[in-house]
Amino acid sequence: MAQRQYTSTPPTENSNSGGGKAKPNQFTMGQTGSKGKGGKSGLIFGLHPFAIFASLTLLGSGYMMIVKPFLQWNGEQKDKGSEEEGKTAKDQAKYSDEEIAAFPFEKKTVVFVLGGPGSGKGTNSAKLVEDFGFVHLSAGDLLREEQKRPVSQYGELIAHYIREGLIVPHEITIGLLRNAMMDHPQCNRFLIDGFPRNLVQAKAFEDTVCKAKKVLYFECPEGILLERLLDRGKTSGRSDDNIESIKKRFKTYVNDSKPVIDAFDAEGKVITISCQGTMDAVYKNTHGQMSKFFKEIGQEPKPFKA
Repeated sequence: MAQRQYTSTPPTENSNSGGGKAKPNQFTMGQTGSKGKGGKSGLIFGLHPFAIFASLTLLGSGYMMIVKPFLQWNGEQKDKGSEEEGKTAKDQAKYSDEEIAAFPFEKKTVVFVLGGPGSGKGTNSAKLVEDFGFVHLSAGDLLREEQKRPVSQYGELIAHYIREGLIVPHEITIGLLRNAMMDHPQCNRFLIDGFPRNLVQAKAFEDTVCKAKKVLYFECPEGILLERLLDRGKTSGRSDDNIESIKKRFKTYVNDSKPVIDAFDAEGKVITISCQGTMDAVYKNTHGQMSKFFKEIGQEPKPFKA
C-alpha cells in the first residue's frame, strides 16, 4: 500500500494558520487581523497608535503648561474684578434705600445759590454759613472730590464734563448732594451752591429730594465775571479756570442755567443780588434779604455783624 505523503509548512511568527496565535510586536501593539484605510495593519483612523499616543501626551503637556495656568489667571482676574466691583458698589451706595426713604428731606430749609461762574456764590455762601447756621454744599466741589476718589466709577466722566464746561448728568450730582445732606442729620438749613444748572436737574431734585424754599441769584455782567475768573485762575489750580473753559461755561450758563432762574422767578422764589460793588456791600445786601426771608417763614435769623 502506498503511503500518503504529507507536507507541512511550519507556521511563521505572524501566521494564523493551523490555529497558531499571532505574537504582537512593538509596532502593531497587538492590533492584527484588520487593515486600515491605507492598507496597512495596526493603524487607527489612518494613524499609527504610537503617533496618537505621542500627540495626546504633547496635548496634555500643553494644557498643563499653557492652558491651565491661563484659565487659573483668568479666574483670578474675574474674582478680583468682582471684588472691586463689589467695593465700588458698596462705596457708591452710601445709604440704603430704607435710610434714604426715612430721612426727613421735606423738613429741611434748602436755598439754591445761583449765578454765573465767578459771581461770588462761594464767597457769600461761606459768610451765610457763619451768620445763619447753614451747611454749605457746593455741587462743583462735591463733583471735584468725587472725581479724585480712587474708587469712583464716575471720576473720568466727571473730569470730561468739567473740562468741557458741560453739565454733569443729574443722577450723579443729585446723588452726591443727597448723600451730603444725609451726612448732616442734625442740620435744618442747607445752602446748595451752583445747582441746579438746568431745568431737568431742578425738577429731578424736587421730585426725588425736596423743594427749595428760596433761590439766591447773584447777578453780574459777563465782562466782570471773565476778569474775576482769569484772576482766580492764577492761584486756584482748577482745570476749568482757563479762557477756553470759561467761554464754554458762559455759553452753558446762558443756554441752560438762566432758564432755571426764570422758572423759579415765576414762582416768586428768587432773591436777586447785584454783584457790582464791594464785597462787603454785596454781602450786606445778601444778609438783609436772607433775614427778611427767615422772618417770612417764621424762623429766627441771626443779626448781621458789621
